[in-house]
Amino acid sequence: MKNYLIIILVCIGFKSYAQERITVLTNASETFIETYKKLYSNEFTLDHAYRLGPTSTKTLKEGIRIAIKWIDLNATHQKDFEKEVCRFKAMDKEPYKFHGYVDQLAVEMTLYFKGNSDGTFVLEIKQYDSYSKFISFSDKEMIISFRDLLDGKSANKEIDDIFKK
Repeated sequence: MKNYLIIILVCIGFKSYAQERITVLTNASETFIETYKKLYSNEFTLDHAYRLGPTSTKTLKEGIRIAIKWIDLNATHQKDFEKEVCRFKAMDKEPYKFHGYVDQLAVEMTLYFKGNSDGTFVLEIKQYDSYSKFISFSDKEMIISFRDLLDGKSANKEIDDIFKK
């Protein structure tokens, strides 16, 4: 009986998972976004990694800027709504490292905004035809930090101030 209980708890733990750490590596021609989950040993392990080209990165950055405006608007107007902000293409990092960019291996991703009548929100990045989330935010400051990472800034302003380009 205990074996069944453990299996059920493990499944519930995985089902309620959300990313616990995000890294963004960017250069002039590509951006890699990686999410990590925390293991029971408190170590982080790679969960998902996608490569975005310059056009997709630009689209995502603009979508994030729009979503930040919507957060402020919904805090004022407090409406229940769901709306796609933008779509872009991404490719899993490992096949990209092996094959380079192959359009048939790329997936369509969506940046999706859910506003609530109490002014709260959820912003998700996920595959277009999927329920599973790649990244989920419900805090405006986290979104601003993510936008800064996409813009090539450090998540730690003190580091940016010390090591200026």
